[in-house]
Amino acid sequence: MTENNTLIQTGKAADMAGVNKETLRYYERNGLLDVPKRTTAGYRMYGSKDIERVKFIKNAQSLGFSLAEIKSLLDIADGEITNREDVRKVAKLKLETIEEQIEQLQSLRSVLSNLVQKCESESSICNCPIIESFSNGGTYE
Repeated sequence: MTENNTLIQTGKAADMAGVNKETLRYYERNGLLDVPKRTTAGYRMYGSKDIERVKFIKNAQSLGFSLAEIKSLLDIADGEITNREDVRKVAKLKLETIEEQIEQLQSLRSVLSNLVQKCESESSICNCPIIESFSNGGTYE
């Protein structure tokens, strides 16, 4: 990790954060990262706090948080919001969304599993239940 006062160029910072250079620029454009200091030659320079922030963002993304949700979490982490209930609220909303997605995926799994079973009993492409169900406007029975 970089020392607190040591600044490093974009490529090395990206490597240390486990992202590519464009990701750093994207986070900067979207207000997730502060505008970095620049050298006289115009190179962006990042510190250890920037790298830790990118890791925070990536960890939150791996749990399914959107960039807007992550921005809210970063505001809390930055001390702009000091109420723990706000953190819990963001996480609780994400959990509810994930539970809804799981229900939808389980329903899709059941429908597709049923279609695959129906298709296994047919040897010809004619009257294929999968093709027919897509052609019949999504009738999956």
